[in-house]
Amino acid sequence: MNIELFIARRKALGLSQKALSDGICTQATLSKFENNGKAPAIRIVAQLCQRLHLQLEDVFPTERVADAAVLKELATIEFDLITSEYADAENRLGKITDKPRHDLETKLQYCYLKGYVAALNQHPISDVLFNFDQIITDLDEPHATIYTQLAYCGTGIAYQNNHEPDKAEYYFEKVRQALTDLSLETTASVWRVINLAYYTGNFYAKIGEETISKTLLAYAITVCAEHHVTYYVAKIKFLQAQLSTGGPEQQELLSDACAFARINNNRQLLKKITNYSNSL
Repeated sequence: MNIELFIARRKALGLSQKALSDGICTQATLSKFENNGKAPAIRIVAQLCQRLHLQLEDVFPTERVADAAVLKELATIEFDLITSEYADAENRLGKITDKPRHDLETKLQYCYLKGYVAALNQHPISDVLFNFDQIITDLDEPHATIYTQLAYCGTGIAYQNNHEPDKAEYYFEKVRQALTDLSLETTASVWRVINLAYYTGNFYAKIGEETISKTLLAYAITVCAEHHVTYYVAKIKFLQAQLSTGGPEQQELLSDACAFARINNNRQLLKKITNYSNSL
């Protein structure tokens, strides 16, 4: 890993660490990379290199760079899940199953997304748990990243779909307790924290724990607002509308949900919101 070239190029361009990292990662993340060799996710380094007019190959060994194409596709799959395009996500995932995954970050993201795709497409619970077990018992030992919480959440979704609420609650409670301590330093981490809050809030709504659910959804909306993220707002507003007691508040929440679904071209969710509104 050629950190010296990276630093030299930053200085040659007259960029401070703060200027280089702005909009990509925190200055602390960049500092750890330059000073201690602690490399962030490859997608972050790719953006930093682009800003420095460097190629990934200039900084990283070839095998890490080889993951870049897979990571790009994984990002698209993750966005498909956000917009409820579960079938598209599964088709895309199938196309990269046999592609090599060298970097730990790539392996974690692949298992997380494969598990979610399986859970949200109602695959057998054994298929779902196999992917999340790899994260919990092997790849993310000792549970140092958000991927463990994503695996807990995905496991909860699997048990919820399998009509085992007690087992589901065991995992969702782990997520709920950890949620507000999770980092929000990158766009990906923001999306994932909102993901955790939404699915955990949805579970507690389903089992009648509305106070807990509303607190989780409110936190998700706060994160969306603070980080200017709109893609999850429609899903959250729709769930809040379903928890509402009716009247003007519910209509306002449904209107907001429709508006954000249209803005983000979330066709599947828009159908659900429209059908729900028509049934009232």
